[in-house]
Amino acid sequence: MAQFKIDGYAVRLWSSRATTDLSPGTAVAGIYLYEGNTYRGYVYFFPDGTPLAPAVFHSASGRIFLHFNLSQFHATLEILRTEKPIYLYYLSPTNAALRSGKEPVGEEE
Repeated sequence: MAQFKIDGYAVRLWSSRATTDLSPGTAVAGIYLYEGNTYRGYVYFFPDGTPLAPAVFHSASGRIFLHFNLSQFHATLEILRTEKPIYLYYLSPTNAALRSGKEPVGEEE
């Protein structure tokens, strides 16, 4: 299993890509994930209804690539803005995620 503690991110929204294009090769938004200054991977977002590619772990570079529906963009960005710690992990093409660490009940964020 590969897992990285994410402490930085950058967002990209493409202006020239239609949200009606259901091509699995054409993301309309992306969030790039960093551990310190090391680029660890991305989450690409595709219009809802697009067949999503499985997650990828590129072992040579130590990078994980995830593919989500566009409807998950806001929630993903909110997790990155408000939760800590955040981890990017990969176990298999069908078991990879961006996740938070354990938090106490009633934290009232």
